[in-house]
Amino acid sequence: MKRLLVVLAAASLIGASLLAPPAASAKKPHVFAPSAHPFGASHGEWQARWFRWFIEIPAPVNPLFDETGALCSVGQSGPVWFTAPVARTGTTTRACTIPTGKALFVLGIGNECSNIEPPPFFGATEAQLRACAASGFEEFWGGSTVSITVDGVAIPELDRYRTQTPLFSYTLPEDNLYGLPAGTTATMAISDGNAVIVKPLAPGSHRIVIHIDAPSLGAPVDLIYNLTVVPAGHLN
Repeated sequence: MKRLLVVLAAASLIGASLLAPPAASAKKPHVFAPSAHPFGASHGEWQARWFRWFIEIPAPVNPLFDETGALCSVGQSGPVWFTAPVARTGTTTRACTIPTGKALFVLGIGNECSNIEPPPFFGATEAQLRACAASGFEEFWGGSTVSITVDGVAIPELDRYRTQTPLFSYTLPEDNLYGLPAGTTATMAISDGNAVIVKPLAPGSHRIVIHIDAPSLGAPVDLIYNLTVVPAGHLN
């Protein structure tokens, strides 16, 4: 199941060249710098919060399996909203309405290890978990082509956004993605991944596109987020 989750943690989208307007390359990407601390937390800390959000949602309502965007708001709170990976290769398009003032955490690819999973995703110490997360990332995602675009503007040098989380914990719900007993708690976990945090977008329509072509997947995964940003009081 964990190997499946590593695959699912990659949301890929149609290449930037297919969607970007001619002048897009001259624009600056609308994302926080890798060294920034959006809303008081580092990129690594936000990645840990993303994984906890993702894994603590029961499978029947987990946005992982969302084919339309109907589950975009599940579990969302605070100043940063999270995009979810997909459960299959091919193209998935989600339409989401989000409130103004919210940043967006967008994971490209990643690998997570904890003290509750079987090898090769197990670690008993922080050092073992960091080595596990990094080696799994390299083994599974080596040779991958990854791109993330925001309104047609590609994020340059995406490798600069790769980071490891601090140690974090999570507790599995009923019907969890791991298939383990509800209440099982990982007291130590580390995630290693490429992710960007998109700055709050202006009201209106926006598109986030991620593309991953990984030899380990066998086929590209294409995910498109069509976003409508509205004042909080106008959400349905």
